[in-house]
Amino acid sequence: MLTIIDNKELRCVIKLSGRAIRGFLSGADPAGFKGEARMAIALFKADPAAFSDDKLVTYGKGILKAVDYPVRIEIRGATREGAGQMVAKGIWGPARGVAASEIARQCRRLGFGLHLKLAGTSSIEFNVEGVDKSLPIHFLQGAFEEVLKEMKYRPGPGIDSSRSKTIIAADGDGTIYDGPRVGFLPALAESPVREPLCDYLRAGGIFMLVSGNDLDRSFKRLVDALPRQVYCRVLVAANGGSELVCVDPRGAPKPVSGYRKQALEFARNKSSRRPLDIVYIGDDGSREGNDYPAFKAVGFKRSILVARRFLADYDPALKAGYIGGLLQGTRRYLKSYLSHCQ
Repeated sequence: MLTIIDNKELRCVIKLSGRAIRGFLSGADPAGFKGEARMAIALFKADPAAFSDDKLVTYGKGILKAVDYPVRIEIRGATREGAGQMVAKGIWGPARGVAASEIARQCRRLGFGLHLKLAGTSSIEFNVEGVDKSLPIHFLQGAFEEVLKEMKYRPGPGIDSSRSKTIIAADGDGTIYDGPRVGFLPALAESPVREPLCDYLRAGGIFMLVSGNDLDRSFKRLVDALPRQVYCRVLVAANGGSELVCVDPRGAPKPVSGYRKQALEFARNKSSRRPLDIVYIGDDGSREGNDYPAFKAVGFKRSILVARRFLADYDPALKAGYIGGLLQGTRRYLKSYLSHCQ
Protein backbone atom coordinates (compact mmCIF):
# COMPACT_ATOMS: atom_id res chain seq x y z
CA MET A 1 0.00 0.00 0.00
CA LEU A 2 1.35 3.42 -0.99
CA THR A 3 1.84 6.29 1.44
CA ILE A 4 0.20 8.57 -1.17
CA ILE A 5 -3.29 10.15 -1.04
CA ASP A 6 -4.81 9.37 -4.44
CA ASN A 7 -6.04 12.14 -6.72
CA LYS A 8 -9.75 11.44 -6.27
CA GLU A 9 -9.52 11.70 -2.48
CA LEU A 10 -7.22 14.70 -2.77
CA ARG A 11 -9.70 16.68 -4.85
CA CYS A 12 -12.46 15.93 -2.37
CA VAL A 13 -10.55 16.94 0.77
CA ILE A 14 -9.43 20.17 -0.91
CA LYS A 15 -13.10 20.99 -1.49
CA LEU A 16 -14.12 20.04 2.07
CA SER A 17 -11.23 21.99 3.59
CA GLY A 18 -11.80 25.10 1.50
CA ARG A 19 -15.45 25.13 2.52
CA ALA A 20 -14.51 24.75 6.20
CA ILE A 21 -11.93 27.55 6.05
CA ARG A 22 -14.33 29.97 4.39
CA GLY A 23 -17.06 29.03 6.86
CA PHE A 24 -14.79 29.88 9.77
CA LEU A 25 -13.48 33.15 8.30
CA SER A 26 -16.94 34.39 7.32
CA GLY A 27 -18.37 33.87 10.81
CA ALA A 28 -15.37 34.87 12.94
CA ASP A 29 -15.08 38.25 14.67
CA PRO A 30 -11.53 39.64 14.19
CA ALA A 31 -11.77 41.37 17.56
CA GLY A 32 -11.71 37.94 19.21
CA PHE A 33 -8.34 36.98 17.71
CA LYS A 34 -4.77 38.25 17.56
CA GLY A 35 -1.87 38.22 15.12
CA GLU A 36 -2.19 36.31 11.87
CA ALA A 37 -5.67 35.04 12.77
CA ARG A 38 -7.04 38.58 13.07
CA MET A 39 -5.25 39.54 9.85
CA ALA A 40 -6.68 36.55 7.96
CA ILE A 41 -10.24 37.23 9.09
CA ALA A 42 -9.98 40.88 8.07
CA LEU A 43 -8.53 39.97 4.67
CA PHE A 44 -11.36 37.52 4.02
CA LYS A 45 -14.07 40.01 4.93
CA ALA A 46 -12.45 42.57 2.60
CA ASP A 47 -12.22 40.16 -0.37
CA PRO A 48 -13.88 36.72 -0.01
CA ALA A 49 -13.14 35.89 -3.67
CA ALA A 50 -9.43 35.75 -2.82
CA PHE A 51 -10.12 32.59 -0.77
CA SER A 52 -11.44 30.22 -3.44
CA ASP A 53 -10.12 26.65 -3.47
CA ASP A 54 -7.86 27.43 -6.43
CA LYS A 55 -6.45 30.53 -4.74
CA LEU A 56 -5.83 28.66 -1.46
CA VAL A 57 -3.89 25.96 -3.32
CA THR A 58 -1.88 28.60 -5.17
CA TYR A 59 -0.98 30.29 -1.87
CA GLY A 60 0.39 26.97 -0.60
CA LYS A 61 2.88 26.49 -3.44
CA GLY A 62 6.61 27.08 -3.23
CA ILE A 63 9.30 26.12 -0.72
CA LEU A 64 9.45 29.52 0.98
CA LYS A 65 6.54 31.49 -0.50
CA ALA A 66 3.81 29.61 1.39
CA VAL A 67 4.74 31.10 4.77
CA ASP A 68 3.69 34.52 3.45
CA TYR A 69 0.03 33.37 3.48
CA PRO A 70 -1.68 32.72 6.84
CA VAL A 71 -4.51 30.91 5.01
CA ARG A 72 -3.57 28.28 2.44
CA ILE A 73 -3.87 24.68 1.27
CA GLU A 74 -0.57 22.86 0.71
CA ILE A 75 -0.26 19.84 -1.57
CA ARG A 76 2.94 18.19 -0.39
CA GLY A 77 4.93 15.50 -2.16
CA ALA A 78 2.85 15.66 -5.35
CA THR A 79 3.11 12.72 -7.75
CA ARG A 80 1.11 11.53 -10.74
CA GLU A 81 -0.87 9.32 -8.34
CA GLY A 82 -1.69 12.05 -5.82
CA ALA A 83 0.25 13.58 -2.92
CA GLY A 84 2.14 12.52 0.18
CA GLN A 85 0.19 14.91 2.37
CA MET A 86 -2.36 17.72 2.24
CA VAL A 87 -2.49 20.53 4.80
CA ALA A 88 -5.31 23.04 5.28
CA LYS A 89 -4.29 26.14 7.26
CA GLY A 90 -6.64 28.91 8.30
CA ILE A 91 -8.92 27.87 11.18
CA TRP A 92 -8.01 29.01 14.70
CA GLY A 93 -9.32 28.16 18.16
CA PRO A 94 -11.87 25.47 19.09
CA ALA A 95 -13.47 25.76 15.64
CA ARG A 96 -10.49 23.92 14.16
CA GLY A 97 -11.18 20.73 16.10
CA VAL A 98 -14.86 20.90 15.19
CA ALA A 99 -14.00 21.34 11.50
CA ALA A 100 -11.50 18.47 11.56
CA SER A 101 -14.05 16.13 13.18
CA GLU A 102 -16.66 17.01 10.56
CA ILE A 103 -14.25 16.55 7.65
CA ALA A 104 -13.08 13.23 9.12
CA ARG A 105 -16.72 12.10 9.40
CA GLN A 106 -17.33 12.91 5.76
CA CYS A 107 -14.13 11.11 4.72
CA ARG A 108 -15.28 7.98 6.56
CA ARG A 109 -18.70 8.20 4.89
CA LEU A 110 -16.99 8.33 1.50
CA GLY A 111 -14.79 5.36 2.37
CA PHE A 112 -11.51 7.30 2.28
CA GLY A 113 -8.61 5.67 4.14
CA LEU A 114 -7.32 8.94 5.57
CA HIS A 115 -6.58 10.28 9.02
CA LEU A 116 -6.45 13.90 10.19
CA LYS A 117 -4.13 15.55 12.71
CA LEU A 118 -4.08 19.03 14.20
CA ALA A 119 -0.72 20.80 13.87
CA GLY A 120 0.53 24.18 14.99
CA THR A 121 -2.22 26.63 15.90
CA SER A 122 -4.29 26.64 12.72
CA SER A 123 -3.47 23.63 10.51
CA ILE A 124 -5.16 20.31 9.76
CA GLU A 125 -2.93 17.62 8.24
CA PHE A 126 -4.28 14.86 5.98
CA ASN A 127 -2.40 11.59 5.43
CA VAL A 128 -3.13 8.03 4.38
CA GLU A 129 -4.25 5.97 7.37
CA GLY A 130 -1.16 4.62 9.11
CA VAL A 131 1.11 7.40 7.85
CA ASP A 132 2.34 9.49 10.75
CA LYS A 133 5.58 10.25 12.56
CA SER A 134 5.90 6.65 13.75
CA LEU A 135 6.22 5.36 10.19
CA PRO A 136 9.87 6.30 9.44
CA ILE A 137 10.86 4.97 12.87
CA HIS A 138 9.22 1.59 12.22
CA PHE A 139 10.76 1.52 8.74
CA LEU A 140 14.24 1.95 10.21
CA GLN A 141 13.50 -0.79 12.73
CA GLY A 142 12.91 -3.12 9.78
CA ALA A 143 15.42 -1.86 7.20
CA PHE A 144 18.25 -0.20 9.13
CA GLU A 145 21.18 -1.89 7.39
CA GLU A 146 19.74 -1.23 3.94
CA VAL A 147 19.17 2.44 4.76
CA LEU A 148 22.75 2.80 6.04
CA LYS A 149 24.02 1.58 2.66
CA GLU A 150 21.86 4.09 0.80
CA MET A 151 23.07 6.90 3.06
CA LYS A 152 26.67 5.77 2.43
CA TYR A 153 27.04 6.06 6.20
CA ARG A 154 30.56 6.45 7.60
CA PRO A 155 31.32 6.11 11.34
CA GLY A 156 32.81 9.03 13.25
CA PRO A 157 35.49 9.15 15.92
CA GLY A 158 33.04 8.70 18.78
CA ILE A 159 30.03 6.77 17.42
CA ASP A 160 29.74 3.88 14.97
CA SER A 161 25.99 3.69 14.34
CA SER A 162 26.42 0.64 12.10
CA ARG A 163 27.24 -1.24 15.31
CA SER A 164 25.46 0.69 18.05
CA LYS A 165 22.42 1.55 15.86
CA THR A 166 22.47 5.02 17.40
CA ILE A 167 19.85 7.45 16.08
CA ILE A 168 18.49 10.69 17.47
CA ALA A 169 15.19 11.59 15.83
CA ALA A 170 13.47 14.90 16.42
CA ASP A 171 10.60 17.14 15.43
CA GLY A 172 11.41 20.39 13.63
CA ASP A 173 9.32 23.42 14.65
CA GLY A 174 9.82 24.29 18.31
CA THR A 175 12.37 21.49 18.75
CA ILE A 176 15.41 22.09 16.54
CA TYR A 177 14.38 25.49 15.12
CA ASP A 178 11.65 28.03 15.80
CA GLY A 179 8.25 27.70 14.15
CA PRO A 180 7.40 29.81 11.08
CA ARG A 181 5.69 33.17 11.21
CA VAL A 182 4.06 35.06 8.37
CA GLY A 183 6.89 36.17 6.09
CA PHE A 184 9.64 34.44 8.10
CA LEU A 185 10.86 30.85 8.10
CA PRO A 186 13.41 30.14 10.87
CA ALA A 187 16.03 27.48 10.18
CA LEU A 188 18.73 25.52 11.98
CA ALA A 189 21.35 28.10 10.96
CA GLU A 190 20.12 30.59 13.56
CA SER A 191 19.11 28.00 16.17
CA PRO A 192 20.98 27.26 19.43
CA VAL A 193 20.61 23.58 18.50
CA ARG A 194 22.95 23.89 15.52
CA GLU A 195 26.28 23.61 17.35
CA PRO A 196 25.52 20.54 19.52
CA LEU A 197 23.70 18.82 16.63
CA CYS A 198 26.72 19.30 14.36
CA ASP A 199 28.99 18.00 17.15
CA TYR A 200 26.80 14.90 17.48
CA LEU A 201 26.87 14.30 13.73
CA ARG A 202 30.64 14.81 13.54
CA ALA A 203 31.00 12.23 16.31
CA GLY A 204 29.29 9.71 14.04
CA GLY A 205 25.67 9.64 15.24
CA ILE A 206 22.73 9.52 12.86
CA PHE A 207 20.12 12.27 13.03
CA MET A 208 16.64 11.95 11.54
CA LEU A 209 14.39 14.98 11.28
CA VAL A 210 10.76 13.81 11.50
CA SER A 211 8.55 16.67 10.41
CA GLY A 212 4.87 17.08 9.70
CA ASN A 213 5.91 19.89 7.37
CA ASP A 214 6.72 20.08 3.66
CA LEU A 215 9.68 17.90 2.65
CA ASP A 216 11.55 20.46 0.52
CA ARG A 217 11.03 23.22 3.08
CA SER A 218 12.12 21.00 6.01
CA PHE A 219 15.15 19.68 4.12
CA LYS A 220 16.39 23.17 3.31
CA ARG A 221 15.87 24.46 6.86
CA LEU A 222 18.04 21.63 8.21
CA VAL A 223 20.65 20.70 5.63
CA ASP A 224 21.69 24.21 4.57
CA ALA A 225 23.19 24.65 8.06
CA LEU A 226 25.16 21.38 8.14
CA PRO A 227 28.79 20.76 7.12
CA ARG A 228 29.18 18.61 4.02
CA GLN A 229 31.10 15.85 5.82
CA VAL A 230 28.05 14.88 7.92
CA TYR A 231 25.57 14.53 5.03
CA CYS A 232 26.07 10.75 5.17
CA ARG A 233 24.60 10.72 8.71
CA VAL A 234 21.35 12.62 8.05
CA LEU A 235 17.81 11.49 7.21
CA VAL A 236 14.74 13.66 6.69
CA ALA A 237 11.21 12.28 7.03
CA ALA A 238 8.52 14.81 6.21
CA ASN A 239 5.09 15.39 4.71
CA GLY A 240 3.70 13.85 7.87
CA GLY A 241 5.87 10.75 7.55
CA SER A 242 4.86 9.90 3.98
CA GLU A 243 8.38 10.42 2.60
CA LEU A 244 11.92 9.62 3.73
CA VAL A 245 15.10 10.94 2.11
CA CYS A 246 18.82 10.88 2.77
CA VAL A 247 21.33 13.51 1.64
CA ASP A 248 23.50 13.00 -1.43
CA PRO A 249 27.11 14.30 -1.57
CA ARG A 250 25.94 17.55 -3.23
CA GLY A 251 23.50 18.26 -0.40
CA ALA A 252 20.37 17.32 -2.36
CA PRO A 253 17.54 15.04 -1.13
CA LYS A 254 17.64 11.42 -2.32
CA PRO A 255 14.50 9.30 -1.70
CA VAL A 256 15.15 6.15 0.32
CA SER A 257 14.35 3.18 -1.91
CA GLY A 258 11.15 1.32 -1.17
CA TYR A 259 9.89 3.69 1.50
CA ARG A 260 6.71 4.83 -0.27
CA LYS A 261 5.81 1.26 -1.25
CA GLN A 262 7.04 -0.72 1.77
CA ALA A 263 6.87 1.51 4.85
CA LEU A 264 3.25 0.71 5.74
CA GLU A 265 3.94 -3.02 5.39
CA PHE A 266 6.97 -2.70 7.70
CA ALA A 267 4.88 -0.81 10.24
CA ARG A 268 2.17 -3.47 10.30
CA ASN A 269 4.57 -6.41 10.46
CA LYS A 270 5.88 -6.20 14.03
CA SER A 271 7.96 -9.34 13.58
CA SER A 272 10.21 -7.50 11.11
CA ARG A 273 11.26 -4.85 13.64
CA ARG A 274 14.68 -4.97 15.26
CA PRO A 275 15.83 -2.99 18.33
CA LEU A 276 17.53 0.34 17.69
CA ASP A 277 19.28 2.74 20.05
CA ILE A 278 16.87 5.52 19.11
CA VAL A 279 15.34 8.46 20.98
CA TYR A 280 12.74 10.96 19.80
CA ILE A 281 12.68 14.62 20.83
CA GLY A 282 9.44 16.58 20.42
CA ASP A 283 7.62 19.59 21.82
CA ASP A 284 4.02 18.33 21.96
CA GLY A 285 2.98 15.77 24.57
CA SER A 286 -0.70 15.74 23.67
CA ARG A 287 -2.20 12.39 22.66
CA GLU A 288 -3.83 14.23 19.74
CA GLY A 289 -0.60 15.93 18.61
CA ASN A 290 1.53 14.73 15.73
CA ASP A 291 4.57 13.95 17.95
CA TYR A 292 2.68 11.35 19.97
CA PRO A 293 2.94 8.46 17.44
CA ALA A 294 6.73 8.94 17.37
CA PHE A 295 6.93 8.91 21.16
CA LYS A 296 4.99 5.63 21.20
CA ALA A 297 7.17 4.15 18.45
CA VAL A 298 10.45 4.65 20.35
CA GLY A 299 8.86 3.97 23.75
CA PHE A 300 8.20 6.49 26.50
CA LYS A 301 11.50 5.71 28.24
CA ARG A 302 13.27 6.96 25.08
CA SER A 303 11.03 10.00 24.62
CA ILE A 304 12.34 13.51 25.32
CA LEU A 305 9.71 16.23 25.68
CA VAL A 306 10.86 19.84 25.36
CA ALA A 307 7.46 21.56 25.57
CA ARG A 308 7.44 24.94 27.32
CA ARG A 309 5.12 23.53 30.02
CA PHE A 310 3.85 20.05 30.87
CA LEU A 311 0.15 20.56 30.20
CA ALA A 312 -2.73 18.73 31.90
CA ASP A 313 -3.72 16.85 28.72
CA TYR A 314 -0.20 15.45 28.16
CA ASP A 315 0.36 11.74 28.68
CA PRO A 316 1.81 11.27 32.21
CA ALA A 317 4.10 8.58 30.76
CA LEU A 318 6.11 11.40 29.16
CA LYS A 319 6.83 13.06 32.50
CA ALA A 320 10.05 11.12 33.08
CA GLY A 321 11.56 12.47 29.87
CA TYR A 322 10.31 16.01 30.25
CA ILE A 323 13.09 18.62 30.18
CA GLY A 324 11.22 21.65 28.79
CA GLY A 325 12.90 24.65 27.24
CA LEU A 326 11.95 24.08 23.58
CA LEU A 327 15.15 24.71 21.53
CA GLN A 328 17.23 25.25 24.65
CA GLY A 329 15.95 21.95 26.01
CA THR A 330 17.04 20.14 22.84
CA ARG A 331 20.40 21.89 23.02
CA ARG A 332 20.92 20.77 26.63
CA TYR A 333 19.91 17.20 25.81
CA LEU A 334 22.34 16.93 22.88
CA LYS A 335 25.22 18.36 24.91
CA SER A 336 24.47 15.93 27.75
CA TYR A 337 24.19 13.02 25.30
CA LEU A 338 27.58 13.84 23.79
CA SER A 339 29.23 14.15 27.19
CA HIS A 340 28.25 10.54 27.92
CA CYS A 341 29.63 9.36 24.57
CA GLN A 342 33.09 10.75 25.25
